[in-house]
Amino acid sequence: MTEAQVGRQYDSWLRSGSLSSRGYAFLASLPGTMLINTPVYRFDKNLALKPEQRLLDIGCGPGSLLRIFASRVRFRSPPTGLDLSAEMLRHARREPADRPLDFVRAAATALPFTEGSFDIVTCGYVLKHLDDRSLDSFFAGVLRVLKPGGFAVVWEFRPTQSRRLDHLNRWVVTRGVKTANFRSYGAIAAAATTAGFDWVDNAHLRPFLFPPIPRVSLVLGKAPEGWREETGPGRVRRAAIEGRNGRS
Repeated sequence: MTEAQVGRQYDSWLRSGSLSSRGYAFLASLPGTMLINTPVYRFDKNLALKPEQRLLDIGCGPGSLLRIFASRVRFRSPPTGLDLSAEMLRHARREPADRPLDFVRAAATALPFTEGSFDIVTCGYVLKHLDDRSLDSFFAGVLRVLKPGGFAVVWEFRPTQSRRLDHLNRWVVTRGVKTANFRSYGAIAAAATTAGFDWVDNAHLRPFLFPPIPRVSLVLGKAPEGWREETGPGRVRRAAIEGRNGRS
């Protein structure tokens, strides 16, 4: 399934007025974000966000995460949210915000920004909609738009050790969009390493309160200018090895 098809499915689902779409609309709102993205409420401190930084949120939905950031950090340049769903962005532009926000409609695998545009990129619950080739394109694009010394934080649902439980979890997260590729930390880290990130590590984001499905989270770094990797196996090499071995 292509990203364009995923976007159209989201639009159709959100316009349907079904019980599941109304539930999702709540979870994507500011109160709902406390449940499904609980760790982001400390992002401004944990990421040491600064007013001079430029921030991009991929798969921003109605912009709840950006509103949290903007209410806590007086960014000099408006944070940018990107989503492929026209319906999501309609809600994003309608909701009030303490500070100016920019919203762009585009695919996560075709970021319409120049090289080195952002200091920080965040992305939650987008990777499950991407096949392996699209995942490679996504990470290549994120690396391109990051400034030297910038970093990205991504999180997604991950598989368990039970096929039956994974089947149930996929059913839960595909009420409106019929695709959910759950990947382990190793698999995602290997894709990020192949894309060229200089630093890949487990972000250990927790807790996520709802739904009761395990998550995987990574922090990905782009080396500052003049940086050279130390001799010997580092985090990036370990991530690639773990990915090939299928470790979670």
